[in-house]
Amino acid sequence: MSEYSQPRISDAEALDMLQNMPTAELMARADAIRQARHGNKTYYVHSHNLNPTNLCVVKCKLCSFWRPDNAEDAYVTSLEDARKSLEKAQNWNLTDLHIVGGMIPELDMKYYEDLFSLAREMLPGVLLQGMTAVEIHWIAGNAGISVRECLERLKACGFGSISGGGAEIFHPDVRKKIATTKILAQQWLDVHETAHVLGLPTNATMLFGHIEKDEHLVDHLSRLRALQDKTGGFRAVIPLPFQANGKALGVKYTPTGDRQVRVAALSRIYCDNVPHVRMLVNYMDRKLLGVLTHSGVDDIGGTSLDERIAKAGGAPQSQKFFSAEEMEVFLENHGHTPVLTNSAYEKLTLDAGCLKKDGRASDEPPEHQASTIKPKWKPILDRVEAGERLSAEDATILLDEAPFQELGRVANLKRKEAVPGDKATYVFDKNLNTTNVCVTDCKFCAFYTKPESKRAYTLTPEEVVEKVKRAAEKGATQILIQGGLNPDLKLDYYEACLRGIRDNVDIWIHSMSPTEIEFLAQEENITISECLQRLKDAGLQSLPGGGAEILVDDIRREISPKKTRSKAWLDLMEEAHALGLKTTATMVYGFGETSAQRVEHLVKVREVQDRTGGFTAFIPWSFSPNKTELDCPRIQNGVDYLKMIAIARLILDNVPHLQAGWVTEGPDVAQLALQFGADDYGGVLMTEEVVSATGIDYGVNEAQVVNMIREAGYVPAQRTTQYDLIKVFDGDSHEAELSEGICNG
Repeated sequence: MSEYSQPRISDAEALDMLQNMPTAELMARADAIRQARHGNKTYYVHSHNLNPTNLCVVKCKLCSFWRPDNAEDAYVTSLEDARKSLEKAQNWNLTDLHIVGGMIPELDMKYYEDLFSLAREMLPGVLLQGMTAVEIHWIAGNAGISVRECLERLKACGFGSISGGGAEIFHPDVRKKIATTKILAQQWLDVHETAHVLGLPTNATMLFGHIEKDEHLVDHLSRLRALQDKTGGFRAVIPLPFQANGKALGVKYTPTGDRQVRVAALSRIYCDNVPHVRMLVNYMDRKLLGVLTHSGVDDIGGTSLDERIAKAGGAPQSQKFFSAEEMEVFLENHGHTPVLTNSAYEKLTLDAGCLKKDGRASDEPPEHQASTIKPKWKPILDRVEAGERLSAEDATILLDEAPFQELGRVANLKRKEAVPGDKATYVFDKNLNTTNVCVTDCKFCAFYTKPESKRAYTLTPEEVVEKVKRAAEKGATQILIQGGLNPDLKLDYYEACLRGIRDNVDIWIHSMSPTEIEFLAQEENITISECLQRLKDAGLQSLPGGGAEILVDDIRREISPKKTRSKAWLDLMEEAHALGLKTTATMVYGFGETSAQRVEHLVKVREVQDRTGGFTAFIPWSFSPNKTELDCPRIQNGVDYLKMIAIARLILDNVPHLQAGWVTEGPDVAQLALQFGADDYGGVLMTEEVVSATGIDYGVNEAQVVNMIREAGYVPAQRTTQYDLIKVFDGDSHEAELSEGICNG
């Protein structure tokens, strides 16, 4: 047993972990193993894909890539076509050429020998890999030779590593349903064993998230671990989330973020004899990928230029990387040391602009030195878990030093204390922006425009009411009206909008941020209390927490010098609470503020709540700098977000509800927030313009939200603005009522 090994877990223990261990704890265990093996090093490749054909005699039910012979988009790559593709790639400093595709008799043994010989000639030093065990077995059979001879002949032409595809799920109960015409599991394993004997390193995949059960996943990993014990030839285990968007198998949903994290973490814990766990960026959202690198994953795949198979399955192309430099920035932003390698994990050096191998492994284990310094965060977190209230000083230490998985573990316990039971909620709402004209000129806003701009707009009260009517007809129970600070819109405009909604639409009016109310009061030369009372009399029922950003004036002066100061925002919320108006509180973070300043914001909210009890929920958002005037020192990632969710739950011990924010963080990371202290998935938005103005284009529908909550281990429930339950999705007839329309955020 090596110095970073832990006692080997059994199949039964692995199944129990997958089904029952809290997600944050599972992540922490896997991350500890990853850190012991690799330190902060995280690996990636710079690869070009060459898919010889999308015709295939196997015609797997799970595949969206293959085409029938007469399809308009069917193709076969000739050697001359391949030469042209390789010519394009000669100056790309590739680490890998990934060759994988369909199987047809025309592409025989000689074709692949010629193809690999051509690739070796044109891309010297690049690892030629791919060729799944399914392809190798079929090509050998088609040529009437053994798998060993096939591999020997391909190796002689430059073939260097088997990619690991085609494994799918080994268990016969699954394999016979999804890959009826494919080789058997044992045949797949035999091909890899033969490769290992011949000195060819290989990877191993596991396609999950379709019709398999948890037991099937453990069985699959068990067979891989057993072969690795025998040969030691696997370099990485690669869990592949099935892409439901490709419509193969008729599966409705791609595996959720929580499922992907749990499967990756278990793969790291269980496959204790395989050096690496790799997840492929071209299969997932980048914010989720970043979280996975802290959940046992030490390799994020590569650029995968010209990749077609995942694309055909519906994998999100907007998340792909197109250069090694881009991947390095991503990894450094997550606290990792990027290591450019190839799929055999050979050490590469850049010499005169060319990548060269130096014959050593790139994944030598880090040197470990036992630390005698007791971490400051541990006793603090222990006291919080025991029920002690966090001070600002201790909270800053936790935010700066505690592993985010540990924060999540305790925050999840505190969530269960604050919101007992097994339900997680969401609201069906409509965001409506009255105007994009604003004179505040906030540097962080991509939505607003000047009054004289050609893209300026302002809705009439009649248009506002009509839009709210249509939203209510589609099921919305809450309307959130906000907009820019437009000097042409006086208090009577907003009163007309509110009265029109109140008198004509059955919907809760959760509208008007403190910033807007302060502006209106100044314009009308009345007090904040008078302004609030008039809005309440016109129909306003509760206030959102917009305009808070960071409640620290040093930051506010930098990002929004004309906007409400922190004390004014807090005082206005207290006045609203005194008038019987409940409100939410928000925070937009990521402007370059310190951890202490983030904590200061949270503590200020807690102090108001101690006095009034008027905040129903807290919602943190990360700042997206795209298309804004504000330079951002560091882009916030999914790990940052989960840390903020957790610390918010730990500090705000008097605010009952904590909302996840899929609009900025994406559906998968928002779902993970339900494991880090959040109890609410937020709104199924029917429209949203402010965040989407930055270019963020996440979208969900009600059915997806219900599935996300359920997959996180909770019972989904639609709520009102005040958190009364409307319907609970516990297997009853409400399932048929779900909205399938995509709502963009």
